[in-house]
Amino acid sequence: MAKTDGFAGVKIPRSPVYGTRGMVVSGHSLASLAGLRTLERGGSMADATIACSAALSVVVPHATSLGGDAFILYHRAGDGRTLGLNASGHAPRGATLDLYAGGIPLRGPLAFSVPGMIRGWERMHERHGKLPWADLFADAAALAEAHPLSRVLAGALRLFRQDIEGDAGCRDVYYPDGEPLPAGAIVRQPALARTLGLIAEHGSSVFYEGEIAESIAASARAQGGVATAADFAGYEPEWVEPLESGYRGLAIRVMPPNSYGVLMLMQLNALDGVDPAELSGEEGGRLACLMRAQRAAFAAGQKYIADPRTDPAPVDRLLSDETTAALRAEVLGAAEPALAAAHPAGGTSCITIADGEGNGISVVQSVFHVFGSAFLDPGTGILMNNRMTGFSIDPDSANALAPGKRPAHTLNPVVVLDGGKLRYLMTTPGGPSQTLSHVQILNNMVDRGMELTAAIEAPRWSINMQGETLLDEAFDDNIADRLADAGFPVKRAAGAAYFGSAKMIEVAEDGVLMGAADTRREAYAVGA
Repeated sequence: MAKTDGFAGVKIPRSPVYGTRGMVVSGHSLASLAGLRTLERGGSMADATIACSAALSVVVPHATSLGGDAFILYHRAGDGRTLGLNASGHAPRGATLDLYAGGIPLRGPLAFSVPGMIRGWERMHERHGKLPWADLFADAAALAEAHPLSRVLAGALRLFRQDIEGDAGCRDVYYPDGEPLPAGAIVRQPALARTLGLIAEHGSSVFYEGEIAESIAASARAQGGVATAADFAGYEPEWVEPLESGYRGLAIRVMPPNSYGVLMLMQLNALDGVDPAELSGEEGGRLACLMRAQRAAFAAGQKYIADPRTDPAPVDRLLSDETTAALRAEVLGAAEPALAAAHPAGGTSCITIADGEGNGISVVQSVFHVFGSAFLDPGTGILMNNRMTGFSIDPDSANALAPGKRPAHTLNPVVVLDGGKLRYLMTTPGGPSQTLSHVQILNNMVDRGMELTAAIEAPRWSINMQGETLLDEAFDDNIADRLADAGFPVKRAAGAAYFGSAKMIEVAEDGVLMGAADTRREAYAVGA
């Protein structure tokens, strides 16, 4: 199908960014520039990712930080392999079901798990780095010394003020005069700048086995937390084989559990057997097919998303022909699968990078909810995640909380191949709607023939934390009526909280790189 510029009623505000030697798309302009500058200095994709990721940890702390986790897909053109790196952390040793019997707090020092991203950077650099480790943090450290506050972060400081102003570390940085910093104000984080310098000089050991872990643990325990420096010591990310399935001749690769990636493949498996005309025609019918696929996949697979070291998911069965046939029957039939529970939208940032030689990387990194635990260690300047809330306190759940266990993650980087060659790098924030957004964007490009930017900017649907269906306000009212008639009553919503903000790269047949950054949030593509 020929690519189109868009479709009726939608104005595409900007074209993709083009390049031939390198492309970086991330959630902040300064971070994207840090990644591109690293490529231009002769750095590898791994080097550029670390520089970009570290910068994001400074300028978008409501979405990601040094105290967060990451899931990474690293595609190598030479051998066609895609490597997965699970840099998600685990619960502290003192985190027992008895301790959290009354529920897992959303904020504070009891809410964070051991973060995995820093050692994930180091393990990736050991395999794929070119530039010296110490050279990768200059941009982030300079930004920590001083950078202008973005409008999105300024809005988050106002919106979540009640959650975060009570923490002394957050208050000193973002409410220095008793009021939230406005957009454009200069943010100064000397403790974080010093921390980045330590990591640059000493590597991840200073974080996990040194003074950074000791400072975080001491601050946490002084405020009622249970994490100790010993919980950080020896942490290791895990190299894993991605899961793969097909859609219209493309190979889709995602992270295995504890990521939600398998739920995306289950949706695509169900939709692959649907007549393309059904997925490119009348909007109400098209959306109803997508919604049935999501509900069927989540109902069948969500309960298995957990730490595979303790509770391995039956991945082969979930992706089997038998399961696919059952899912497809629900998509094509009139039966409506049960609602599946969903996590609320959270704080997540993303990176895609391609180097012009057919290699690519997709990264999703996060503190989970916006501002994570809202617990910022004053000694290191690090804002901690609240990933403990990703666990269940039901002891019979595969995702039940246990010391040393990793929680379920909605983080879902995607690599798409066409004929064995890299075609798309896909990421988006948005909690459980990450898989939904990716399916919709692929549907837009593959079934509807839309070009990259149009596919991203098109209105989307999502789900809220109750599993209810949300419809972008950009859709016409008659679409909502059509969906209600099909058994999908919808609620209207707008903005990025549930609809995400895609950061994508497409590689054309001639090798030209096209980067696209979703305007629903801050997102910037830069190329060379």
